[in-house]
Amino acid sequence: MTKRLYKLLGCFVLGIFFVSALAFISNRARVAENGFIRKLPSLKLIGENSINVKYNWWYIAGLFDSTIYLGNNILPGRIGKVDREIKNFSLTKITGFDSVKIYNGAYIQIDSPIFYLMDGVKQIILNGNVKDLHLTKQLNATYFTGGIPLTNSTMALRSVYEGIGNRLIKLDLITGQLQPTSLLEKQIDGIFCTDGEIVRVPKSSKIIYVYYYRNQFLCADSNLNLLYKGKTIDTNSHAQIKVAKIKSNSENTLSAPPLYVNKRACANEKYLFVQSALRANNETEYMIKDVSMIDVYAIADGKYQFSFYLPDFRGFKVRDFKVYGQSLYALYDRYLYKYQLNF
Repeated sequence: MTKRLYKLLGCFVLGIFFVSALAFISNRARVAENGFIRKLPSLKLIGENSINVKYNWWYIAGLFDSTIYLGNNILPGRIGKVDREIKNFSLTKITGFDSVKIYNGAYIQIDSPIFYLMDGVKQIILNGNVKDLHLTKQLNATYFTGGIPLTNSTMALRSVYEGIGNRLIKLDLITGQLQPTSLLEKQIDGIFCTDGEIVRVPKSSKIIYVYYYRNQFLCADSNLNLLYKGKTIDTNSHAQIKVAKIKSNSENTLSAPPLYVNKRACANEKYLFVQSALRANNETEYMIKDVSMIDVYAIADGKYQFSFYLPDFRGFKVRDFKVYGQSLYALYDRYLYKYQLNF
């Protein structure tokens, strides 16, 4: 009985050690110097208002007719609606897809006045009008792990090709025709090393792909032709990830916490906003303890402009943000906060 207790105690101590070690590794890059300097002009962000949206499962799906639409990570058929002044919040239901089984990971994209319900696992894309939130069409699709509308009839998708890895493809929603590209550059495995976020530039035919694990982003036109390669201000040009193969199903997985360089991104008509995961040489650990670092780049040529801090709210870190014109909307747990950009 005593030996058994010692074994259990040993397993408990080892478990705490490994969890602590993983947390230390994942936080190491954030608190270490990373060989770059941030420009930090003052008064670039002015807080205006916040509202409690009741649950923490929302993400910002888009803007239409002075309303911010929030998608639901748990129930894809539910939509939250908030006015642009962040004073009123309401819940509504998407109709028109009761007969279609949608995976819980499905998400909403709004390209006014059209909205899309996208499920890459089930290879389903449905669309309808934002005004009534009623889905009327099921469109041609393929397997995808991320995507955004390019036009009313085309989409940019990220899909996995066997033996190659991630590829950006253009999908014709009417004919189902696929146009694969070689924009994403493999460094290690082709999947995790090319993972990132697809960003649509409003009122433009441009899209931007921001890599998560390296200091690079790509700008392309609506035909997915490369316009330029941009670099984020840090020095991590090669993805620092460790990949292992699962023998039982021959699939790859990350064997250690990856070093995030860029956590998330969005754009307005003029600027690309990238939330960085790394501390600059002119920042202290204390300076960044209660903020998120946002680096700003020009859409025209990808050149770095300056940075600002997005403060934590009520003890919560930002988990999603979007910029519409001069307004930045940020989600913290169950709160939506509006800021005004002063540039």
